[in-house]
Amino acid sequence: MLVKEVREWMQTFPVKVHFDATIEEAKRLMIENKQGRIIVVDQEDHIVGILTDSDVLRSEEHQITVDKVMNPMVVTINEEQTIRDAGRLLIENNIAGLPVVDTEGKVVGLLTSREILKGYMADEDLVRVSMETLAIRLAMTRHREDERYWLDRAKYFGYRAAITQVGASPEKLATKLRESTIAASIARKVISEDSREKIAVSQAVRDAYSQLALINPGLGGGFKISAVRGEGRISVAVFGRFGHALADGPEQIAVGYSVI
Repeated sequence: MLVKEVREWMQTFPVKVHFDATIEEAKRLMIENKQGRIIVVDQEDHIVGILTDSDVLRSEEHQITVDKVMNPMVVTINEEQTIRDAGRLLIENNIAGLPVVDTEGKVVGLLTSREILKGYMADEDLVRVSMETLAIRLAMTRHREDERYWLDRAKYFGYRAAITQVGASPEKLATKLRESTIAASIARKVISEDSREKIAVSQAVRDAYSQLALINPGLGGGFKISAVRGEGRISVAVFGRFGHALADGPEQIAVGYSVI
């Protein structure tokens, strides 16, 4: 099995801003490119930080420079590393994406969670699809035909699966995700009405949501959620985007697990 390198999947023209640009200029870049985060570089194109829409919103003075509010602690990946390396970094650091650098440390691309997962699944041995892969593929479907295909595939492998969608404000999002996933799981016979099984689904949803909320605190959004049950455990994938008045955030995905 050929393991894919990062350079094969990365976005090759990531949105960048110089560290001495103003917050106003950075905000304009975010809106024009519909990006919730941009890479901050120095004059030689070396990465020096990450600026998010949350950083911009928290800044009361838009004429100060980006380096005053950016996060200088950046996790990067080399273009020659593998997609599996990228996946591990994503999970270990609870982040939504990775700037890609060359051997000289210059920015050459960007990997979001979506590209990482696409590359990761391209390396999967689809003779026997894992629960996690099925949950991810179901959550990332965009058409009913695709949903039916992956629901049938789940059944073929002996799993039980359900899928639903939720859009909610910040204060209601976590609750709506849990309630909708539990309801869909019961309707599709992924779980019974037993309170222990409901709690297991709730814990898996909370696990996935907490990963996303850590990066996007206090935001609502729209998401597609899948639940896949196998022997002794359940996997939940949450895919979609957070959004607010400044700009819609990038699409993100997270996976939660629970013993059942």
